[in-house]
Amino acid sequence: MGRLAACALCALLVGASGCGEDDPAPAPWLLDPALPMPTWLSAAGIYADRLTLAPADGFVVYEPPHPLYSNRATKQRLLWLPPGTRIAVGPDGWGFPLGAVLVKTFAYRHVEGRFGDVAIETRVIRRAADGWQYGVYHWDEGGDEARLAAPRWPEARFLLEDLNGSDFTYVIPGELDCEACHATHGDPPVIGLGPGNLDPALALDRPELFEAPPAADPLPARSEPERAAMSYIVGNCAHCHHGAPRGDNASFDLRPAALVANTVGVPTESSASGDGIRVVPGDPAGSALYEAVVSARDPGYAGDFKPMPPVGIVDLDREAADILADWIDSLEAE
Repeated sequence: MGRLAACALCALLVGASGCGEDDPAPAPWLLDPALPMPTWLSAAGIYADRLTLAPADGFVVYEPPHPLYSNRATKQRLLWLPPGTRIAVGPDGWGFPLGAVLVKTFAYRHVEGRFGDVAIETRVIRRAADGWQYGVYHWDEGGDEARLAAPRWPEARFLLEDLNGSDFTYVIPGELDCEACHATHGDPPVIGLGPGNLDPALALDRPELFEAPPAADPLPARSEPERAAMSYIVGNCAHCHHGAPRGDNASFDLRPAALVANTVGVPTESSASGDGIRVVPGDPAGSALYEAVVSARDPGYAGDFKPMPPVGIVDLDREAADILADWIDSLEAE
């Protein structure tokens, strides 16, 4: 069992997010949103044990049912709310309290000559007094410490090596990348936790986190291939393609209720894409959606479509390729 899975199991067994019985008080920056994020992860109070990635007391592990693909990395997601606060649940979405912190640690199994889950980076988003803040901690090679990147850091690309000696590129996004992606989602800029992507365990086991019982939005799929496609698109596309007028990426709606009507047989019209039909029933290769997500990732691709999603992805999501192809093929019978 990897350390990400082990600490999640621990959280479930003890009924809290920490694994220790005598956890220290929250770090000062967690209690005072005016304080900056600490330079070192060891001072942030996020982990009770950094080597095992065991969360500190008060941090809740969650798993979105529609996850974002991130170059095959395993991810641990944590939520922290200031004592006495809750998430507001309303018809127009959720509201996170001042001081709310969301954490996502990216790791790979068996890289750089190390076994287990090797942490590469930890991303932090916090609702502070002057708006939402973003931070990224880069882990050292010993897996025991991570340093906060400087403000306005540039995107960082480097090679990782698996135990078979194969290199692969890893990208740590710059702060502007973080802001651009999350801000496109709107307010709140929280992508992996909300009414359209709710971990059912939170609703069932942690009702104290919410002002009212939260409800997940069911996927209006007509078939299993369509359900799988909707799940992928919710996790990877719909936070940008939500139909609201917030940038060119959001020029058309890919949320589940609008997906079929806005894609099947519909020509492309965004200046950011090539010309074609978004989804051609029975023809994945001839569908603009498939071309942008799958074909455009090929190094030899010579078409007009930009690879989608446009940020944070280097290698092809092969499972997504199969999911989208199965759905588009299934439409031929309609």
